[in-house]
Amino acid sequence: MATATSVAPQERLSLSSEGETIQADLYGRLPAARVVILVHGMNWDASGWRDAAPLFVASGVPALAVNLRGYGGSSGKTNRYRPDKPWTPVADLRAAKAALRSRGVKEIALVGASMGGSAVLASSFEGNIECVVAISAPVAAVPDELSKKITGRKLFVFADRDPLRLMPNVLACFTAANAPKKLVLFGGREHSRAMFTAPYGDEALAEIVEFVCRRG
Repeated sequence: MATATSVAPQERLSLSSEGETIQADLYGRLPAARVVILVHGMNWDASGWRDAAPLFVASGVPALAVNLRGYGGSSGKTNRYRPDKPWTPVADLRAAKAALRSRGVKEIALVGASMGGSAVLASSFEGNIECVVAISAPVAAVPDELSKKITGRKLFVFADRDPLRLMPNVLACFTAANAPKKLVLFGGREHSRAMFTAPYGDEALAEIVEFVCRRG
C-alpha cells in the first residue's frame, strides 16, 4: 500500500444540519457505490485527513471529511457529550449521510478518531451504515447496552499506552459489541491521528483502508 501523501480535495460540500452549515471536503468523485465519512477529533478539523483520504480513493472508495460544528468553517458549536442531551456530531453525521444518499451513494462507511471515533460509533446506532472504524475511541467508558447498539462491521484501532489511558474503555466496548468485529492494537503512546505518523503508521492506515474498502 502506498504511503499517505497530502492531496487537496476534489470538491467542498456545504450541508445543512439543524439550521447550521456544515463544510465537508470530498476526495474522489460521486456517484459511487460506497463512500467513507471521516470525522476529526476535538483539537483538529477535516483538513487533518488530507494525508489519509487519498488512500481510500486509491482503493476505490471516495472519502468525505466532515468539519463538525465550529470547525473548519462550519457554523455553530459542537457540544460535549451528555447522556441526557442530543449530541451535535450525531446530527451532523446524519446530515452528511443524507447528502451522500441523495447523490446516489448506496453504502456508507464511518471512520473517526478520538471524539470523532465516539461520534461514528454513536452514529452507527441509526443502523444505516456498512461499517464503522473507531480510532483511539471510545475515550470514556460506554455502558454495555450502548455498545450493543453499534451496527455494521466494526474495527477498533488504538495504541496500548495511549496517554488518555483509554485501553480499558475500548476493550470493554469491543467485548460488548456484536459481531462482526475486529480489534487492532499497536504498541505505542500515540493518540488519534498521531498514530498515522508513528513507526507503525503505514500498517495502521493499511488496516483501516483495507477494512473500509473490503467487498463481500
